[in-house]
Amino acid sequence: MVEDVSPTGEVTQQAVDQLIAGVAAQAEPAVAMAREAWGADIRSEAGLDEAELRSRLGDLPARIQDVVDRTARQVRELRTALDLYATELRGARAGARAGELVARLLGIETDRQRNAGEADDRSAGYPLRRLAEFGILPGYEFPTEPAALRLLGDVHEEDPVTVARRFGLAQFQPDAQVYARTRRWKVIGLDLASPWNPRSDGPTWLYRLCQTCKLRFGADHPRCPRCGTDLPGQALPAAEFAGFVVRCDENPILDEEERFATTNLVITHPQWDGQVVGRWTVGPGWALRWSRGEEVRWLNEGRSPSPQELKDGLPLLHTGAKGYLLCEACGRMLRADVAPNTTSGRRRARSRTMPRDVYVHGDQCPKAEAPPRPLAIETSGRAEVLRLLMPVPESMDEREFLPWGLSLGYALRIGVRRLYMLDGPEIEFELEGPWKAGGESAGHGRVSLTLIDPSLGGSGYLHRIAEEFHLVARRALEHLDHPGCETACYRCLKSYQNQRFHELLRWPLATPYLEALTAEPTVRRAADVGDLDDPGPWLEAYAAGVGSPLELKFLRLFEAHGFQPGKQVPISLREGAPPITRADFAVPERQLAIYIDGASVHVGSNLRRDRYIRDRLRNVDPPWRVEELKAADLSMGKALIERLR
Repeated sequence: MVEDVSPTGEVTQQAVDQLIAGVAAQAEPAVAMAREAWGADIRSEAGLDEAELRSRLGDLPARIQDVVDRTARQVRELRTALDLYATELRGARAGARAGELVARLLGIETDRQRNAGEADDRSAGYPLRRLAEFGILPGYEFPTEPAALRLLGDVHEEDPVTVARRFGLAQFQPDAQVYARTRRWKVIGLDLASPWNPRSDGPTWLYRLCQTCKLRFGADHPRCPRCGTDLPGQALPAAEFAGFVVRCDENPILDEEERFATTNLVITHPQWDGQVVGRWTVGPGWALRWSRGEEVRWLNEGRSPSPQELKDGLPLLHTGAKGYLLCEACGRMLRADVAPNTTSGRRRARSRTMPRDVYVHGDQCPKAEAPPRPLAIETSGRAEVLRLLMPVPESMDEREFLPWGLSLGYALRIGVRRLYMLDGPEIEFELEGPWKAGGESAGHGRVSLTLIDPSLGGSGYLHRIAEEFHLVARRALEHLDHPGCETACYRCLKSYQNQRFHELLRWPLATPYLEALTAEPTVRRAADVGDLDDPGPWLEAYAAGVGSPLELKFLRLFEAHGFQPGKQVPISLREGAPPITRADFAVPERQLAIYIDGASVHVGSNLRRDRYIRDRLRNVDPPWRVEELKAADLSMGKALIERLR
């Protein structure tokens, strides 16, 4: 790199122009090689025709120039410590360290390190490695678009730590604690020399928060792509920052908030704009929808503001998230020019004794004294998405919906991983909804248990999952069948990635639905039809106060023969104790509990419904009589009623 950037940080433009000209001259030979090596069928499947290839090759000169410019900027920043020692004889150790790093970046021989006369691609000064770090050359083990972390003062500071970007949004977020190279570090701002920060002077994505279903979607869309709401909303800024710096911080963690799992702050927002390439009917009339090329946004909006922060009037991204105060010009983490008045809660204006730039911009920052604006950190990609879509009662609230939906969704994800021997983030899960569906008078909501394959071009698993969904559910049931756990544990549903939901996860909530999904193989539907068949039977069941069309059939049978059990009856083991279950039907005075073993979405609180609970009912004193009915029992007609009486 020393041929392109001098030790003082000046760009040797003539050498750079020669390199760019040489690369540009190889554009047409590269297109010809791609044409011969891959053929039209492979290039078509990858979405890379010759025009697209030429377009991407045409971007290379600007990207190479950016590599050189950012390297030069990093050298100039490092020379600050070196120049301070040279002029004022202060900071000898820092100056020597900076000089050594400059030499490593540019591949300059020093007294400590002599090149062996051959190019060494382990060195940051090796030009091809530097280009690979910036995502230009293949063949090196760098993520295509990573998040990168530069460790200030580390022996190998010139070699950043990298992870896939959607994970780096959480691991490297401002103020995060990072464990790397046997030490603990703290993120202190943006690495302006990183190629993974945007070159634009402003947000890279403006988005809105749907006031109905809470989806984050592009501010230029006229309506929410998921629920169709067209209510106006404020445009919120997000930036695709992915290059950060840390300093060593071995101080003890005293603030419990610092222990908060940062991965909990990144939320996945599929944009519902993919091409639908497959539909299936599964289980009790639910639908599977498989789409390709769907835009997925991973968004980190920061922590929620405290009541005191809301009262103090601190700048917030929105009322539910603080966002991050980052300056893209100097890379600093800023603070707001506001001091809370503990007596009235109002802002206190800056006093004359306060420093001029209370926002703590960098010394040479062109935006000095500019007040910070909170923003989110984001990244995006095109992915394959498989959704399990289900109708739910319109009245279903979050306390009922979240435990059920999350437990079933994470159980299915475990079934996927076990059935196909996946061990990692190949398939992600996101719970979407509920949202109102079918117009204002539809009377029902809709939810989606969403599986996302973020691999470039797709890994091919989602189509297999859809075709074998009953096998996925069966494998999930086998995994959940374990002793010694009444709700959820790290053996079944809990993991590091879903920590924010641990209190909501309950495997018994998922088992009835998994059993219903295993009953029959999926049935393929035409891709151009709607997502769900007529939801009328479900709406009729909800209106009658039961949880599924199957329960409604049993209700009609009971009514036809004058048998009138209670619907959705909570049951406690003793008087005054909280309910441990909610029977589909019950006659409490006779201690008769009836369960319909099919998938249902309960109008009331859907607590535990499993064999363990039912055994407890049978063994209590006096015991409950527990009847478990299946669809085949409907054919018994009057004989069934006589048995229940």
